[in-house]
Formats: sequence, structure tokens, C-alpha cells
Amino acid sequence: MRASPSTLAEPFAPLGLAELESEAALHERVDVKYVIPLAACALLAGRLRGTHRALEIDDRRAFAYRTTYFDTPELRAFRDHLQQRRRRFKCRAREYVDSDLCAFEVKLKGRRGRTVKHRMAYDRALRDELSEPAIAFLSECVQRAYGRSPDAAELAPTLTVAFSRMTFVAPGLGERVTCDLDVAFKSPGGASGRLAPGAVIVESKSAGGNAIADRALRAIGARPEAQCSKYCLGVGLTRPDLRCNDLPTLLRRHFRAAPTATLALAREGV
Repeated sequence: MRASPSTLAEPFAPLGLAELESEAALHERVDVKYVIPLAACALLAGRLRGTHRALEIDDRRAFAYRTTYFDTPELRAFRDHLQQRRRRFKCRAREYVDSDLCAFEVKLKGRRGRTVKHRMAYDRALRDELSEPAIAFLSECVQRAYGRSPDAAELAPTLTVAFSRMTFVAPGLGERVTCDLDVAFKSPGGASGRLAPGAVIVESKSAGGNAIADRALRAIGARPEAQCSKYCLGVGLTRPDLRCNDLPTLLRRHFRAAPTATLALAREGV
């Protein structure tokens, strides 16, 4: 039987949002990312059923996300990430479409490659702009982590990303796995693109890396992708004039330019 995105999470026991936050919030973690076919994602799900549960909110197990990333005109965050700079950050407004919630998030790179995420509640009406409280929050996070202030006055919307996500959690182990499907990108200039049909971006998130999901993925032949930031991939896909180091190979294998935004973006009025 062919894998279906709508059935991947069905066999799992449910887990609520409050329990996810208490068991595997993982605001500081090691992220390992993969791009795999949907059939391989089904194999992964089969290997996780004994240890993981599926996030469920209001009888839903797949959730729509819409994210706006902010960067300088010179794309400093994009370039810092590609160059693997030790002190770098990304900031974004993320809308949880199904629950009518929105958050402003700052992601920093900590010691030993760990991801450190900070979040504040945000007004959905401001999802495509930076408010004064958001700028203050960003400045505080970057100053506290790196002893310097970001160029917040120069930041502007650079990329919008929409996708559907399923989340699997191993309670008590501090491990989480997300599976992103129907990923679509759009730049402020109108260029758009998408993840190839039948492909899934999988992110294993854990306190120390080498989680159950990482071992399961290796067992089915999947390998980590070192440059699998959705932000960087989206910028590289919609701005082919940019030098992107190792991104072209990943983009050619798994992503497609699109003349118009996919349904995931069009639905949100982007």
C-alpha cells in the first residue's frame, strides 16, 4: 500500500500540546535534518510507534504553519548560516494557522552547534512586520547570547514559508520528530518554489543528538543534510542569482521552482 500523509500519524497514541511542552519543549537542542521520500517516512513512522506519540490538538494530527523570516538587505542571517558562523541568529514570525496563534521567534546557535530558541506571543495582524516589542525582544536575546546588538533597524521580510507538519514525541526521553510536507516558499518579489511532490523534510530534535529517530533513519538508509535550513533553501530557490555554497545540489534533488505559489501559500493570501 502506498504511503499517505493523512494516515502516517493515525496508528500513534495521541499527545496534547501541554504534555509536549512539559516532556519535550527542547528550547535548547541538537537538530538533525533529513529529506526523504514519503515511503521512507512511512517506514520511519513504523519504527517509532513503540516509543513515540503523535501531537493531537482538536482531533487534528497535521497542522498548517506559515512563517515570515526577516533579514537585512545584504541577507546577513542567510550568509552567516551558510558560512556556519558561530554567533548567528534567525528571526521569524510563525503563525499556527489551525489554532489562530502567532509567535515571534529568535533562533540562536549555541555551544557545540546547539540550537537555542526564544519565543514571545505575537499579534497575527503583524505577522509580516517587526513590531517594537519584537525588535526589543530580538535585541535582548542577541545581546544576552553574543554581547552585541543586531542590526534590527535594517531587518525586513525576506521570505514566506508555508507547510503542513506532523509531530511525534517520545515522552520521558526528551526527543521530538517533525515531518514537514507541502513546503512552499515565496519571496517579497513574487518568486516562488516548493518541495518536490512526495518528499518530506524530517527534523530530529533532542538534547544530545543521535536520538531514536536518527538511529531509525540511518537504519532505513537516510542520511543527514548539513545545509537543510528551510529559510536558506527558500532564499536559494527564489534568488538563483545568489551564491549558495552547497545548496544547489540539495535544491536540484528535492526542490522545484514554481511560477505561482502553491495552494499552501495561496490559501493564506500571501
